[in-house]
Amino acid sequence: MADAAGEPVQRGEGADGFPHGSKYPLFVGAGLFFIGVGLAYSWLFLIIGVPVELYGLWGWVKEYTIEEFERGVIPEQKRQVLGYETGLLGMYLFVISEILVFMGFFVAWFYLDATRGPFPPEGYPGLTLTLGGAMTGILLLGSLSVYYGRTGITRAGNRGRLVTGYTGAIVSGIAFLAVLGYEWNQLMAEGLKWTTGPYGASYYALAGLHAGHLAAGLVMLGIVIYRASVRNHFSENRNLMVRTVEVYWHFLTAVSIAIFVFIYFGTA
Repeated sequence: MADAAGEPVQRGEGADGFPHGSKYPLFVGAGLFFIGVGLAYSWLFLIIGVPVELYGLWGWVKEYTIEEFERGVIPEQKRQVLGYETGLLGMYLFVISEILVFMGFFVAWFYLDATRGPFPPEGYPGLTLTLGGAMTGILLLGSLSVYYGRTGITRAGNRGRLVTGYTGAIVSGIAFLAVLGYEWNQLMAEGLKWTTGPYGASYYALAGLHAGHLAAGLVMLGIVIYRASVRNHFSENRNLMVRTVEVYWHFLTAVSIAIFVFIYFGTA
């Protein structure tokens, strides 16, 4: 059996869908359970939960993105639904769900600003427009870099351009976190901590949530770069992860723009 590019593929052993069962979801679930117990009761459970969770995630990603790709397996998630590969459709749905999460944090900010504000309260620093604009500009450059890399592989099968573009996005992400860390250091030195009432709590929660998502995006970019440069994965017709990671990174950029417009301008 061959795919649209004429590459040999298989649908699994005996039926469409996953070619085998996987042990790693069990480890992921167990790790989450122990992490939850650790956060609720005792950090000792985190000693068990964190390594188990990392092992499960590492194994599952390796199995799905590398081993199955190299065997030419097409799991159920890569089939077409409504004209879209379900892996890509899944990322769209995930992004929509994350937009709702961020909307909740924005609503909390606006509510607290209206009822406990205005932000910033007297005696506490406002946010710096220059730094906020710089961070947003950095992520916009990262999005352009991701687009450059993705079009290189989808239009011309150029892995070198893919690696260059996604490496540029990693650099932009690291630069963003460095500027954010500098800003946090400045704000804390001026007395704004996450325990400083609704203003500090809501700002650090929103900015920290975005930073955590960006850190996850850096991991995704790194996996794509590893697969393309070391394993010689991806071609003009087989590039699902490249496109899903691009969608996620553009989402991070959009959130950064929203934070700059609605949060930084409001407190500068």
